[in-house]
Amino acid sequence: MERKDLLAGYLLAAASAVTFSIKGIFAKLIYGYGLDPVTLLALRFAIAMPFFWAAVFFFPSPRVSWRDFLYLTLSGFLGLYAAALADFYGLLYIDASLERVILYTYPAMVAVLAAVFFKERLTRAKAASLVLTYAGLALVLKVYGGIEPGYALGAGLVLFSALIYSFSYILTQVLSTRVSGVKIAAYGTTAAAVAFLATWRGQSFPEEPEVWALLVALAVVSTFVPVLTLALGIRRIGASRAALVSFIGPVSTAVLAYFILGEELDLVQVAGMAVVIAGVLVVSFEGRQAGV
Repeated sequence: MERKDLLAGYLLAAASAVTFSIKGIFAKLIYGYGLDPVTLLALRFAIAMPFFWAAVFFFPSPRVSWRDFLYLTLSGFLGLYAAALADFYGLLYIDASLERVILYTYPAMVAVLAAVFFKERLTRAKAASLVLTYAGLALVLKVYGGIEPGYALGAGLVLFSALIYSFSYILTQVLSTRVSGVKIAAYGTTAAAVAFLATWRGQSFPEEPEVWALLVALAVVSTFVPVLTLALGIRRIGASRAALVSFIGPVSTAVLAYFILGEELDLVQVAGMAVVIAGVLVVSFEGRQAGV
């Protein structure tokens, strides 16, 4: 693989991580207007869907087979519907900065799934990454001091979201060998939009223009941009490498949540976040040593 393709892949994955990290900020602001998660997500994907199909129009590619169409639908349902639903309900109970750290455990999950499905060797570095990632998560959640039921529910939902998202990540890597990144994003978003609109059924509708402005920002900045750049990034550098680049996500979320939402993390939680990031960097360093 050429160096410029690798660089482009890493930059695309980084752009996806940063823009996707703002998602929790938008969600918290929208929740302040009384919207429920299903309404928020239904409108989010309905607004985002035309942008993806516009991208398909501007970046034409070969037709998708029926088999790949089914896989694309499954990927969208898992990674953009089920994972998003669990994640946004989890945000009702925990801060956006903590949500991002918990969701950030998915790179470790991707490493394990890659070992299972692609027979990638689970090296000592990857094993160390798993230990560090979940040790850091325990610090962030303050497991040692006991967790309140609502807090535990929110953390559990986000962790479940990370697991589902990991399966979608692996499926995206498989599909990227046959389907363009733009079409992967478009079909996945459409599957999620249809599922959310079917679940929502127009039960409530926001009236405030501020809510619509936030929804459009969520749909474009934290949906269209990250999903498209991630699909394009995975196509160039693979799922495992793209997952590693996401270490910048929790940091950007924590900084933005501090300035915009007034959220704060104590020293133990900051230390836990650092341990989680270290867990991912262990595998990243191993990749560089191997000439990745």
